[in-house]
Amino acid sequence: MMRGIRQGEASVATLPQIAGTVLPRRRVLGGACAFLAAGSAAGQVLGRDGDLAALAEDAAIWGLPLVQTGRYLQLADSRGIRRNQFYLNQRLATPALKIPGPNVDTLYGVAWLDLSKGPVVLDVPDTHGRYYAIQLMDAYENSFAYVGRRTTGTGAGTYVIAAPGWRGTIPGGARTIDAPTSVVLALTRTLVRGEADLKAAQDVQSAFTLAPLSDYPDGRIAGIVQTDALSILPKPDHGGTGRAYFDELSRLVRLYPPRGEERRVFDRLAPLRLGDDVAQSPGLSAATLQTALERALAKVKQADVAEDSDGWRVNYGITSFIADPLRRAAVNQFGPGANVMAEALYFSASHDSDGAALDGSERYTITFAKGGLPPVAAFWSLILYGADFFLVKNPINRYSINDRSTGLVYGSDGSLRILIQHDRPANTANWLPAPAGGFQLILRTYQPTGSLLARTYTVPRIERVT
Repeated sequence: MMRGIRQGEASVATLPQIAGTVLPRRRVLGGACAFLAAGSAAGQVLGRDGDLAALAEDAAIWGLPLVQTGRYLQLADSRGIRRNQFYLNQRLATPALKIPGPNVDTLYGVAWLDLSKGPVVLDVPDTHGRYYAIQLMDAYENSFAYVGRRTTGTGAGTYVIAAPGWRGTIPGGARTIDAPTSVVLALTRTLVRGEADLKAAQDVQSAFTLAPLSDYPDGRIAGIVQTDALSILPKPDHGGTGRAYFDELSRLVRLYPPRGEERRVFDRLAPLRLGDDVAQSPGLSAATLQTALERALAKVKQADVAEDSDGWRVNYGITSFIADPLRRAAVNQFGPGANVMAEALYFSASHDSDGAALDGSERYTITFAKGGLPPVAAFWSLILYGADFFLVKNPINRYSINDRSTGLVYGSDGSLRILIQHDRPANTANWLPAPAGGFQLILRTYQPTGSLLARTYTVPRIERVT
């Protein structure tokens, strides 16, 4: 796979290397990446049904992100979503947005790019230092490139996004981004610094345009404002029969052939005849395929891909290409969009520092010592979600405390103490309202620096108030 941005035809400039590209010590249940280790050589038909069945289980895990992409595309088609055009949410997320785990700091936009008939040109405006990111994901849900503050700066720019193998002439000053597959999901995030800043952020977001290279610049198309733009990326449905799942996977492999690193993983699955006719492979009955799918989904659900620290969990292993199929499936099982480590690190918690589940019947505090706020080049945000991972209504419509929160009260020693509870405190300045029942927290850190990238930063403990 060519992961890079090309300046014209002559040279290839690789995107900035992601800090910590070596995966941390595996914390994965169920024998992650089994088919990358021992086993028969690619192309050799295995002799035992049990071996082939195990390979089918591996294939179901490897193919999960691709099958999700196929189902998202079908949903987009059923809703009349056009290719090569942004759909924009121009309001910050609230509990009315029924998408699991949104941030409440950025405006979102989404577009499905079809590169099969030629490249698509992305134009971005000068954001004058404002954080934005356009995350580009291939059919296998690899975040192969970013356009935005971290990677390309905040000046105006033109980017030609091209399918594998394309070569041609591009506009002067433009740069080429090589996509690993002919379909690409583009997910945009544009920072809102506060309510008074909303219109300026909307103007930036509305200036993102797309056009076929063959009709550029006259064919540039602005995004469509749609309050439920992200509804085309709901929590995935992994249901269906095993036979249908593998038929779907084979169809998608034909449409979006694996390349480069992805191909090396795929070749291990050759005995299954993915992309050809799995049903004709000896020993793969409908029952075998059903069992393989069920076992694969169970492993993905149970996979432990994060590290623990005083009640918080963080995954340092999200990179532009996650070589471990189980890790990648687990990261993407609730949908695409998890940022690579260099773009954002997420710390999540569903338990306090003593290991008890977070619940609104209790009161909690999180105290950042003076100088101990997350070290970031962009922004940080502590967001509260219900047990179902959706935002929760509360009496003051506050879903986050972040680096842009106004009116926060600091202690005499310079510390910031956040109150997390269901009942309203006497002073609500530092109150992050919780529901009556279970909930969870995510601390988002965008463009992490220093001790965050060095993996030595410690998020303060979630202390239960007795």
